[in-house]
Amino acid sequence: MNGKQTSLIILLALIATVINMSAFVVDQRQQALVLQFGNPKQVVTEAGLHWKWPWRSVKHFDRRLLEADAQPNEVITKDKKSILVDNYTRWRITDPLKVYQVARNQAGVAARMEDVVRGKVREVLGRHTLHEIVSGGKSNLRQRLMQTIRDRSDAGVRSMGISIIDVRIKRADLPAQNSDAVFKRMKAERQRIAKEYRSEGEEAAREIRAQASKDRKIILADAYKKSEILRGKADAKVTAIYATAYKKDPEFYAFSRSLEAYSASIGAGTRLVISPKSEFFHFFNQSQK
Repeated sequence: MNGKQTSLIILLALIATVINMSAFVVDQRQQALVLQFGNPKQVVTEAGLHWKWPWRSVKHFDRRLLEADAQPNEVITKDKKSILVDNYTRWRITDPLKVYQVARNQAGVAARMEDVVRGKVREVLGRHTLHEIVSGGKSNLRQRLMQTIRDRSDAGVRSMGISIIDVRIKRADLPAQNSDAVFKRMKAERQRIAKEYRSEGEEAAREIRAQASKDRKIILADAYKKSEILRGKADAKVTAIYATAYKKDPEFYAFSRSLEAYSASIGAGTRLVISPKSEFFHFFNQSQK
């Protein structure tokens, strides 16, 4: 290989190196900022192949819709209650030059944006009570709160070269110590209600038992009264029948009554110590004559 060939190869390598250092590609999902020794020189928002001076560098920024999930933020409500609000933010880089001037990179501007959003969340929610925030209030209050937070946050970050598209609250919880106190109050309240229900049930049971006992006594007394009336009427009828029979044939009536007395008093194996001439055996004595 002679000297001309070597020089040509070196020249071609040098040209390739210069081209490689001068060309850069911007993806359709990105936008770029051309820097010269750290100073911004050009903003590139169109996708494709672009050129720059070899000594310049390129910093890429995302142009897609981004999402930032912040740490839970403590908020003091209008009624002086403390809650932990967990929210997320959707945002987009609109001016890479401002982002670079403010925070140098995407992560830095995201951190500043989260600070602004946290402040607006505390500011807006702090004007409402805990009940309004949790329940949503009337007339779509929760939606209006989110819209207000989004608008104020967006206005606060415009100078950073970004735009906030949406702010949403994932959940709002009481701090751990407050939650324990609330749960204890809820438990005590439920126990009080249960005790009240039990006492009311016991009182109702006593009233039912007392009424049942009273009704039982009344029913038994009424039944006894009716049975005694029926028994009296029956005895009267029996007496009347006996009297009628006696009037018709006194001798037969006396004989019938004696037989009943014999049947009632003399059974199997019965021994009577009585005089045979007793009036009790009057009809027996007559039968022997």
